[in-house]
Amino acid sequence: MFKRLKREDHDEISFRVLLGFLLAFLPMRLYLALEYAGIFPNAAVIIGDLHVHHFVFGISTLAIAGYASLIAPYFRRKIAWFYGIGLALAFDEFSMWLHLNDTYWTRTSITVAILIAGLLLNGIYFKRFWVRIWRTTRFVNPLYPFVQYIEKRLAAAKARALERVSKFNA
Repeated sequence: MFKRLKREDHDEISFRVLLGFLLAFLPMRLYLALEYAGIFPNAAVIIGDLHVHHFVFGISTLAIAGYASLIAPYFRRKIAWFYGIGLALAFDEFSMWLHLNDTYWTRTSITVAILIAGLLLNGIYFKRFWVRIWRTTRFVNPLYPFVQYIEKRLAAAKARALERVSKFNA
């Protein structure tokens, strides 16, 4: 089933991030709703007077996954799961980032989570559509000159690097 849901092989990393995000976010929200209703016990991490919210674990997971992907890119399929879980943990309490208080049950966190899931879905299933839109609107797109400038600079840097390598090998 996993192979049928992912779009193409090169989208597998994005798909794993999306699954990690959804498989962490949805059960976590369900548990917290049941905890709020008094059905499940409170599982808060409290150290002394300090209540450690799960966005701290999410940001830590994102940092570790980012560093791991830099030093061990061959494990990126496994790292993608942790990155998605870290996204879910961090952005589930996004309203706390903005207000710096215990306003957990606000619309902001849900809205941001839906936006993240939507962006991930678009990146996996509608990538060709967005590339086509980018290419057909490039003359009216305000970002196009900037992207074109960056592409020219990268091409020039690549040409200089290849020239240096060819002189070194000669």
